[in-house]
Amino acid sequence: MPDATQAFDPTDGTTPVTLPTQDACCQVPCDPPWLTPPCITFTETETNVFPIVGGPNVGDFGRGLVTVNVTYAHTLCLVGKAHGGLAYTLTLLPGEKMTLYHSDRYRRTTSETDRFSVQTTFSQFVSALFQLRTTNSSSFFSQVLSSQTHGSTTSSGNGFNLFGLLGASVSSSGTSSSSTGSASGFSTQASSDQFLSIAQQASQYTDVQRSITVSTYEDTETISTTQRTLINNNKCYAVNYFVRKVVDVYQLSTKVTQVTFQVTVGNFVSPVLTPAQIAQIPAQLRKAVEAILKGLPAVGETVQQPTQIGVPTDGVVYDPELAHCCAQDPELEQETRIKLEREQAEAQKIGLELQLMALEVQRRQALLAAGTLAPFEPAPPATTVVA
Repeated sequence: MPDATQAFDPTDGTTPVTLPTQDACCQVPCDPPWLTPPCITFTETETNVFPIVGGPNVGDFGRGLVTVNVTYAHTLCLVGKAHGGLAYTLTLLPGEKMTLYHSDRYRRTTSETDRFSVQTTFSQFVSALFQLRTTNSSSFFSQVLSSQTHGSTTSSGNGFNLFGLLGASVSSSGTSSSSTGSASGFSTQASSDQFLSIAQQASQYTDVQRSITVSTYEDTETISTTQRTLINNNKCYAVNYFVRKVVDVYQLSTKVTQVTFQVTVGNFVSPVLTPAQIAQIPAQLRKAVEAILKGLPAVGETVQQPTQIGVPTDGVVYDPELAHCCAQDPELEQETRIKLEREQAEAQKIGLELQLMALEVQRRQALLAAGTLAPFEPAPPATTVVA
């Protein structure tokens, strides 16, 4: 390891020390880089049924139906972390000491068999809210909310939890009947906006479910509590502590992964086809089906949402902030300033003495190099003694 270098600055008395550069991975091995950002994918399939009215273009087939299915993949990719809501604030005056108790309500109110990660809880709420939107029935969502809040072990709650543990993927489908004659109602942007609203609601429910409690007293019923002692050693300024929740920030993108249709006219039922396979249906039906399929989104069409989604985590961060005004009396503050100025003057004096010593060493070295062997210090003048 190279030696540290020192440079003396006599103007202010400081002695800066330049330390050698240390490798970032010297003390602890560095984390491997992320190959791809971690993502959560939710799959949604929208189904609409369009009528085919008998006529000259349809021939003898009469009335029929075209069932159109469009599958969207909603992907939430982690892009970073951010400060969440304010959980607690504390101000410590100079010399004051305070103990904070940090507890997790979710851990205290649920058993180990019903306890899951934040990502799983978020996925469960997304699935429940999506089914609430597609079925217009709040019974299932109420069961999920009740099981999440009270940690109950009902059959529906366990099944939902197991579904969340098997993977962060939600596959849901909504079927509706449309009286319009085209599939232009399928919009990737509209589907992405709807899912963004659902994800934001699920984030709010997750935040309520996974709340953090920070207080200055300890509940006697608390089984496990994190204790933290804060001390303000500053003699002049107060310190404000802002306890904020940490949230994972996700970016939402929606992509069309599959588009299929099926024609049913009388006894004729076509296989499930893609728009590129429309030639496999009878010729007299193609024009009517093409008119219905006009406006369908293409496979691979992607919408990137500009709005980011924050999913709460179980962590908090303590942000200290020094107060703007001194808490001491003017006399005490002035005394502190005088003490600092005296110490600064002493440091400057030491710096000048060190510089003078260095110059004296250089002078003596120059005398020796020139061959001057006279004493470095002149002899004191003779003292005359008067009798």
